Amino acid sequence: MTIKQELIAYAKGCINGKITSCTKHKWACQRFLDDLERAKQKDCPFIWNESEAQKIVKWFSYLKHSKGVLAGQPIILTTVQKFDLCQIYGWRKRGTKYRRFNKAYMQKARKNAKSQEQAGVALYEMAYSSVKNGEINECYCAGTKSEQSKKVFEEAGNMLRGSPLALKFNCCKTIITHRKTGSYLKPLSKDDRKNGDGSNPAVLILDEYHLHPTSEFYALGLGSQTKEPLLMIITTAGIDLNVPCYTDTYTYCSDILNPDKPDIVNDEYFVDIFEAEPSIQLTDETYDRLVEMSNPIRASYPDGRKKIHDDYVIAKAVPSEMTMFMTKCLNVWVQAKDNGYMDMSKWNKCKVKDLPIDITGMPVYVGFDMSAKIDLTSVSFIIPFQNNETVKYILFTHSFIPNRQRLQERIITDKVPYDAWERNGFLTVTDSEVIDQNQVMQYVKGFCGTFDLKIQKLCFDPFNSTKLMLELSEEYDVAEVYQSHRSLNEVTKTFREEVYQGNIIFMNNPLLNFAMGNAVIKTSGGLIKIDKDSNKKRIDPVDATLCAFKLAMYHEFDTTNYSDDWLEEN
Repeated sequence: MTIKQELIAYAKGCINGKITSCTKHKWACQRFLDDLERAKQKDCPFIWNESEAQKIVKWFSYLKHSKGVLAGQPIILTTVQKFDLCQIYGWRKRGTKYRRFNKAYMQKARKNAKSQEQAGVALYEMAYSSVKNGEINECYCAGTKSEQSKKVFEEAGNMLRGSPLALKFNCCKTIITHRKTGSYLKPLSKDDRKNGDGSNPAVLILDEYHLHPTSEFYALGLGSQTKEPLLMIITTAGIDLNVPCYTDTYTYCSDILNPDKPDIVNDEYFVDIFEAEPSIQLTDETYDRLVEMSNPIRASYPDGRKKIHDDYVIAKAVPSEMTMFMTKCLNVWVQAKDNGYMDMSKWNKCKVKDLPIDITGMPVYVGFDMSAKIDLTSVSFIIPFQNNETVKYILFTHSFIPNRQRLQERIITDKVPYDAWERNGFLTVTDSEVIDQNQVMQYVKGFCGTFDLKIQKLCFDPFNSTKLMLELSEEYDVAEVYQSHRSLNEVTKTFREEVYQGNIIFMNNPLLNFAMGNAVIKTSGGLIKIDKDSNKKRIDPVDATLCAFKLAMYHEFDTTNYSDDWLEEN
């Protein structure tokens, strides 16, 4: 049986249910089968190369297991490992015959041979690919801390012990070098996130990307000038839904696989996700299925299943351990920030691609969070409407920063892409020494004028806004919203409840998502309000939103029906 035949049988088994699989892995299987059909067409940009698929399998067989009951034995890839690795190497660009995939995202529960696979790939690229292309391949592995970065590096050295390939490499404490080509593998340090632009990685391995607070290491892998670059991400799910791995990579990669999103296509990005089905609640009855979905290696042998079950028994008895069990053993993303205001998984469910109704001529409440002249300023627009008997709210936000010097300072401080957000229209640079409040108001008037929105209230925190409020009060109904626990307690609770019920509707806005993920609860005398989770994180769009919602939640509707009977399930 060829590898292609083996993978076809495996993919069909996953899709038809003979092999327990989650939805996203089934999507990955269907993508493989669809790609085989596409490859039959002469205009398809890629082809299947059986010989290249076999080479990576043979390569691993020369390496040794370093841990567990198989320590010292040759690594014989399982079918599920072949499904990932043989696709990365078996699919080739038509004409050049270089690897089709230059990026790979694989998400599995812990102890499913992730480090082993990454280390084996790094060694292969240093040796075989380097010789084939006549290049010196720079290979790097990156974690959030030096200890994490060294895991893949040290695993590569361990896999060479007793291997017939050992003499081809020189293993030192901080670098592994391929003797013939000079290609090497190095673990990156924290400082390399900032000063690593001079490197030209042929391979960049991001280990446990869910722990990375920023995308700085990810950026090191962009723009590589090698013939066959590879950015490889293998991770487990995490407990922070406001990190790049979740907000950007996991979300985008899920969309690549999703057959219901045919407009999201990336033929050079390999994706495979093994997770417990999010729609299935964990119980004693569903436990076995969920474990098999998320643990393609560990659940395949008795000792592995026993250790997972031991962790499950503890998690049931000690509720505080359940979150870690869900993320580490079932590979499910869980929001677990201490005192976090919003469950970001529920927040993201409120995001829509298209608005459910035509908002032209509708009432709007505008909230402002005016900065102390030189920092971020935000405005929010909340449009209440009725869907049958349910009140729903459409939300837009926009932010401002005075000049590009401040923009760069915020990029460095917050470690998020404000410059990209500006390019995509979520942020305006006012090109002034301080925030021009009149320019902010011009934006508000322009936005409302575009849709002929009827301004019901302009809602301000009086701090930093007194002069503007006085000027606007002659033309608009202006409301003061004080930032005290007593003033914000009800709106803070109600807005979150409306999100959890699916009654808040917004189109994608990464700056708003970033701010919402930063918001934490601050309690005083049994009353709550939001605050930042650190002095450096921004919540300005959320402050502006709550300011507007404090008045919008009391909106009185007339007999006009603005709703087009939005879908029942929403």
